[in-house]
Order: sequence, then structure tokens, then C-alpha cells
Amino acid sequence: MSKTLKEITDQKNELKKFFENFVLNLEKTEIFSEIQKNLTDEVLFVGCGSSYNLALTISYYFERVLKIRTKAIPAGEVAFQKIPDLEERGLAFLFSRTGNTTEVLLANDVLKKRNHRTIGITIEEESRLAKESDLPLVFPVREEAIVMTKSFSMILLSLMFLADKIAGNSTERFSELVGYSPEFFDISWKVIEKIDLKEHDHFVFLGMSEFFGVSLESALKCIEMSLTFSEAYSTLEYRHGPKALVKKGTLVFMQKVSGMDEQEKRLRKELESLGATVLEVGEGGDIPVSNDWKSAFLRTVPAQILGYQKAISRGISPDKPPHLEKTVVL
Repeated sequence: MSKTLKEITDQKNELKKFFENFVLNLEKTEIFSEIQKNLTDEVLFVGCGSSYNLALTISYYFERVLKIRTKAIPAGEVAFQKIPDLEERGLAFLFSRTGNTTEVLLANDVLKKRNHRTIGITIEEESRLAKESDLPLVFPVREEAIVMTKSFSMILLSLMFLADKIAGNSTERFSELVGYSPEFFDISWKVIEKIDLKEHDHFVFLGMSEFFGVSLESALKCIEMSLTFSEAYSTLEYRHGPKALVKKGTLVFMQKVSGMDEQEKRLRKELESLGATVLEVGEGGDIPVSNDWKSAFLRTVPAQILGYQKAISRGISPDKPPHLEKTVVL
């Protein structure tokens, strides 16, 4: 079995164990109280690639739950100081799976010099980010493939849970979603397996707010694994120009949100009339899951499966994406 497929599949059974052994214990850690103590009026979320998509998704959720301003910024823009009005002090989360991404390390240096308290999010305990950030948060996840898959889901779950705990909200919904994850994985696999992927050469992912971050990550998975033209947009923005590219062979994933049933129904009908195949992820959708924003951590799974299956249909190894490396070093 390829490393990528194994790590995608691991989520089916590992999420529950990870949730029970790590996530539920987060509030007992020193870093929980440190984050709680250092929350400021505006919190920064910084990363590259999948880690930027992760930063963007969790920034939406922190702002929603904690009622604070957040800003998600590509690490390169912080590293080379291209951000206007960057605060002189505050709290900043920096994301790097390996903990050795050049732009993230440079961003950490810049932010520390501007009196930011930096939280290093990584899965590598011996990485530079873990050693050089003020508050390292190292996740007990092993991931060897070049493409980020299960660590995205697990880190997102953890930080959303953390936000709700800090806010004093109930976290029972997370338990329910984690319990549903094996069924969600199986449904996702079966739905995608039924699609003739050789007939689809254009993937589109649509979502709003937290689910826009999910959509960006979904498109990136398909690009990285299968080298397929893939795009992501805020759901209704797709009608404002990008739909000009829709044709037979376009596969659209729409992330459903509460209160948008009529708009989503009309958009689906319009895209199908132009030749697209449309799949909805959410309540009443082709791949059912709660429309609660908390479900974001599950919603990248269908695209991970899609990227893998499309790669295999094209005779491409998802373990060896061209020109890519696990750690980007400038």
C-alpha cells in the first residue's frame, strides 16, 4: 500500500483514538492556559501550502467562536515583511507540518522581534519551529508521505476543540462527529468510487468561511496527487466569472452550509445544466455530514480520496508528486 493511501485511510480508525488520548486532554496542558492568557484583540495564523489552508480555516473558527479579530497570512508575506499595519505585539500561530519550512521559520523570527508570542504548530518534536517558537504545540501524528492528509484533519480538529474550550462552549458535537468519522470515510469512498474519473479532468471545490479553507485544501490535494486542474472558490463567487470554464468533465464539490439550501439548489441545477457533475457534502447531500462548522475537520477527506483515486486512474504515483518535497527550503 502506498504511504499516501495508508495515511488517508488511517483517519478512519485513528481519529477516535487521537481524540480520546490527545484532544480531550488539551485543556489540562500548560499551553492551553498560555493561549488563554495571551489571547489578544487580533490573532495571526501563518503558514504555507496546506498549512496556510489550515491556518485560514482555523482563523475563521477562532473569530467565530472567540469573538476576536483574526488574520490568516501566507508565511512568505510575513517573512519578507510585505504586510501593512502588522501589530507590534500579539499572539501568532505558525503552522509547519515538518517544522522546518523556511518561510515559517523566518516569519517566526520577524514576529518575535515585533513582540508577538509565537505558537509553533508541528508534528516534529525535534524541528526548528518546535525549538524556536515561544510555545511549541507538537501533535502526536506520524506522517511520512509528501502530501499532507491526516495531520491536516487532526490538527484542525484539535484547534477547533481548543477554541470552544477557551470560549466555555460545549464540545459534545466533536465527540459525535469523531464517532461518525468511520461511516463518513466509507460513504466518501463509495461515492467517489462510482464516478468515472477518466471522464473528469477539471475539479472545482466550493465552500464558505471555514468551508472555503476546506475547499482550498481540497483543490490542493487533487493538484498534488493527481496533477488535475483544480480550483476553489467561495460558493456563490463561482457564478461571477469562473463558471465560464464549466463543461462536461467538470466535477464540482459543494460544501453545504446551514441556511443556504435554496441558493445551493439553484447553483447545482445551473452547473448541471452546463454539463458539470455536482456532489454536495453536508446535510442531505451526496456525502452526508452535519452542516455545523465543527465538521470542517472531516470535510477534506473526500478530496483526499478523490486525489488518490484520480492519480491511480492516470497511472500516477501519489507518493511521488513531481517537483514537490515534504519540506520546502529556500
